[in-house]
Amino acid sequence: MTYTLPLDEIDKDDVQRCGGKGANLGELTQIGARVPPGFCITADALGYLLSSNSLDGPIAEVASRLDFEDLNALEAATAGIRGMIASARVPTDLEAEILERYRALVSDANRYVAVRSSVAVKDSPISSFPGMMDTYHYVLGETELLEKVRECWASLWTARAAFARHRQGIAQDRGLIAPVIQLMVNADTAGVLFTANPITGATTEIVIESNWGLGESVVSGRSMNDFYVLDKANLGLRERRVARKNVMVTMDLGRGSGRLEQAVPPERSSEPTLSDAQLVELGRTSKGIEDHFGFNVDMEWAYQDGILYVLQARRIRHVGKN
Repeated sequence: MTYTLPLDEIDKDDVQRCGGKGANLGELTQIGARVPPGFCITADALGYLLSSNSLDGPIAEVASRLDFEDLNALEAATAGIRGMIASARVPTDLEAEILERYRALVSDANRYVAVRSSVAVKDSPISSFPGMMDTYHYVLGETELLEKVRECWASLWTARAAFARHRQGIAQDRGLIAPVIQLMVNADTAGVLFTANPITGATTEIVIESNWGLGESVVSGRSMNDFYVLDKANLGLRERRVARKNVMVTMDLGRGSGRLEQAVPPERSSEPTLSDAQLVELGRTSKGIEDHFGFNVDMEWAYQDGILYVLQARRIRHVGKN
């Protein structure tokens, strides 16, 4: 069995194998969007890891006794499951397959990758639990890659992920996770975009939020962000609010890998993070993606050296009313 697939061999119908994010990234790659190259470790791989380490029984036993009324007990129990997975030995053939894909992906010029969670539910259309599982940036080297892949698998069992499944009536053993490995975009500026206004519900507007560095600061809500509204029909600028930005997320230069939240340099704090040309490019790109999928999208994006990369696109979960 093959446990890895390059993104250009994945499409929107591969949710059960590659999770929602992996399937969407594959579909975006297929239609020619500039998606950072990479591959997906399919959902079957975690099952193989668990069976090879005789962990199915012990995890099922702990999962059957989860107490969702006692958050401290829930955290302790799920931490135990995460520990089992994070310390498990990756089967030799699976490790070899992952590393073969990784070696073909990286180069001296592009050494860093992101390990991103991509989830689904067995035999269900549910394919997104935003913010529930973990993603790792600026991962360097084979040893760290395998460590972060194990941690990504383990994040299927964070307390918040287990609680989300419980709240939605999903059996705990139905969760799937398929890590996506992509070349790291060393973002100068990044953020999110909505092809319908998520506050007012207006489908005639495109809303963009952006900040310096990685988009993690925008997605997490920990930063003050620049805010733009475009007219979807002609991409004209309807509103521009340049914030006094306080924090940004970048590579941890001290460690040489991983990400770090730091203060925005004072001289950049009040500068706009996007030019008018970039706003138009973002609008045009998102409209093409919306047209392809046939629904309003929530798009994550980043600019590196003036080049736009699409990092994710999915159906908007909640849209306000006019």
